[in-house]
Amino acid sequence: MTLTRTTAALVALLAVVGAVGGAAAVPDARITIDAVDASSNEPAVGERTTLNVSLSNSGGSPAAADVTSVRLRDADGSAGLRDEATGVGALSAGDATDVELRTTFEEPGEHRLTVEAVADQEAVDGAESAGSVTVSRDVVVDVQPAAVDLGVRARALDPDDLRSDESDQAGSGGVSVGGIEGVFGGDGGLDAGGSEESERLASAESPIEVTVVNTGTSTADRVSLTAVGTAVDASGGDEDASNDAADTTVEAGPYAVEAVAPGEERRVVVDLGPLDRRSDVTVTAAFRSGTDAREGVGAERTAESTVRYPTRDGSPTVTDATVQAAPDGTVAVDANLANAGTEEIEGVVVSIAGADGVSPTPAGESYFVGTVGASDFVAFDLETTANASVADAIPIRIAYTERGVRYTKTATVALPESAGSGTDSGGDGGAVGTLGSIGVGGIGPGDIGIGAIGVAGIAGLAVVGGVARRRDV
Repeated sequence: MTLTRTTAALVALLAVVGAVGGAAAVPDARITIDAVDASSNEPAVGERTTLNVSLSNSGGSPAAADVTSVRLRDADGSAGLRDEATGVGALSAGDATDVELRTTFEEPGEHRLTVEAVADQEAVDGAESAGSVTVSRDVVVDVQPAAVDLGVRARALDPDDLRSDESDQAGSGGVSVGGIEGVFGGDGGLDAGGSEESERLASAESPIEVTVVNTGTSTADRVSLTAVGTAVDASGGDEDASNDAADTTVEAGPYAVEAVAPGEERRVVVDLGPLDRRSDVTVTAAFRSGTDAREGVGAERTAESTVRYPTRDGSPTVTDATVQAAPDGTVAVDANLANAGTEEIEGVVVSIAGADGVSPTPAGESYFVGTVGASDFVAFDLETTANASVADAIPIRIAYTERGVRYTKTATVALPESAGSGTDSGGDGGAVGTLGSIGVGGIGPGDIGIGAIGVAGIAGLAVVGGVARRRDV
């Protein structure tokens, strides 16, 4: 069909009118939700989660918009409205704002949420109303099961470790004052920060470093620390403190600590005060979690750690020993008392311990060594009688003091096979046992056993042993 000139002009006019009408239907305010960020990517059940919603009005928008509501709901609508912020405010072209929405989750797993923003458009070119616009954006939150897992680590410190000069701490094994969040003890409170904390650290008498770590997914609230020390029973044998009052206890706390969030830790020092007996100290952290109250859990949870205090860095041991049996049945022990540790030991006395077939002579049953510095040694000699048919070794008791606490331990040296037999199989001096046949008893971790230091290694220290004088006690 052929159109006339008038008809063609009418069709063109209608097309223009249709195009203008279509353009007018496009919203003047171009509101968008640019981002939705959760405060935690993996919150726990019962833990409050905050969603930060970023809104903007496009810079190309010809009109401002009044954001009247920002809503949070489940994508499937199963839980209804979770949270809503109203009266957010007007956004001119190019403006942006942030809105916070909060919610909690009762079940673990992935939760798909929908954020909706509703805005009223301002009228343009004298129009009475431009209506409203609603935009939405989905976000997925992976919710973890609620788990409270608070751990406690305790480390015995020497007061000398608590130095105020942090530059001295590198490689020393000490404690940086800046890393300590507080000091418990003294007046029973927590002192944190500044020079006052440094002074309290420096004056601590029996400090224990306590670290509380939360490796769970729920915050530990109402955390408090208690330290209880029970003196080690010296009657248990070697490696114990030689004090009679084994039932003596010391208690410190409870002290309140700040809440510990998942992934966080708190490091404090607990000062036990005067403590002159070696003690097993148990540090207990009592706490509650936010989920406990909601679930009706009334009892406090606890975590604990045990450490032996005070620290002991001296390590006395018998080295370079020669055991010689005489025809009259006496046995002479010539050896060195070495300190293989890193701390000076004092009041050292070595003696023959009682054993079947071994009886010390009145003149040589014990020897006062005195003070032995770290990595130092002093020579000593003891005399005893021994019956090789009953005993195969001579027990040597070592008593010493370190940091005001008395300790005992026992080492053994092997008897020559002919000791006490009345025969002379070793020349005028009788049978001789040497370093290679020496055994060790009652030596704990960190001590160096007899035989670990060879004769060649001791030779370089012979001058020290040579100046020691015999002091029988």
